[in-house]
Amino acid sequence: MKILLPYSLSLGRRFNDPVIAGGIEKFCHSINDTFDDVHILEIEDDSNIIDNADKIKQTALKNNCDLIICNWNKGSYVGSKMWSSPVPILFVCHGNHAMPSTLQRFFKLKENGHSVFFVSEFQKKYYERFAKRMKTTLADIDGFINSGYLQGEKPKIVEHEYDCCTIGRCDPNEKKPFLLKTLLKETGIKNLVITNSIKDGAPEYNYYLKNKHWDNTLWDLQYKDVMKNLSKSMTFFQTYWEETFGLTTLEALSHGIPVILNAKDNIHAAETIPEKKEHIKKIEKNNKTELIDAINNFRNIDRKEIQDMTWEKHTYNKWKLHFMNCIDKAVENFKSKKI
Repeated sequence: MKILLPYSLSLGRRFNDPVIAGGIEKFCHSINDTFDDVHILEIEDDSNIIDNADKIKQTALKNNCDLIICNWNKGSYVGSKMWSSPVPILFVCHGNHAMPSTLQRFFKLKENGHSVFFVSEFQKKYYERFAKRMKTTLADIDGFINSGYLQGEKPKIVEHEYDCCTIGRCDPNEKKPFLLKTLLKETGIKNLVITNSIKDGAPEYNYYLKNKHWDNTLWDLQYKDVMKNLSKSMTFFQTYWEETFGLTTLEALSHGIPVILNAKDNIHAAETIPEKKEHIKKIEKNNKTELIDAINNFRNIDRKEIQDMTWEKHTYNKWKLHFMNCIDKAVENFKSKKI
């Protein structure tokens, strides 16, 4: 099976950059690490829709690819210019995008024999609600693919240096990592933010300037160093209430670190990740008192139990087998449609 994997450089990091820009990028690396014959196609500028779509389709044909795996909900990857692709597309939708064009893309991809996968039931319900508001229905998606898995040796559980930590893209609209700093300001609770710096001119630059003064903030770390510093925390705070999966929640639990979910209406996608519900706590969105209480209530939890149960649930072999089945389904969907 030869796979073409288009890779967006919109966050300024190439595929082989030692710093992984975000969760979708990490997912792409997982695909490349898992399957034997993956061709990476870096896309310099997502706005060149026609040129990018042509490049993706022609590259897939030139390299005799059996499948294109797309991970960005943008025109260059799954817009109208891609629907006629002669090579089947497996689209993994990672985000919640409240736009009518997104619902249309789901339908048109399916109409042309391609396949659409989500990363959680939470995400599906989000799109069902949005489709209802738009007075339409959601296309029949093909299933779910977890954003991550656990592989290798379990990390050593270490004595904590921070009471709470968060990891997130420096973004004022979704991840909002510095919410942790503002909620715990002047509480005496030692906390850590791990994020990325922003260049002048980028839409997030003002948010970066506003928050770059905080102590105990780490910028632009390589993935291994992100995990090393994560392990030093007693708890983890998932700041974004509309996460579609919550990869950092999985990473925290894999280190035996209990997770606090910033939830809206007591619902959060990441609540399905732990094997045992006691390993996470949900707080009402941006509630400072509930966050402090949750941190304190986790002080004596059995971290070894959290780690062992998480590793048992999210093994690499389970993830790989499921992904292979999804790939087979995508190829068969396309063949059936053409017949």
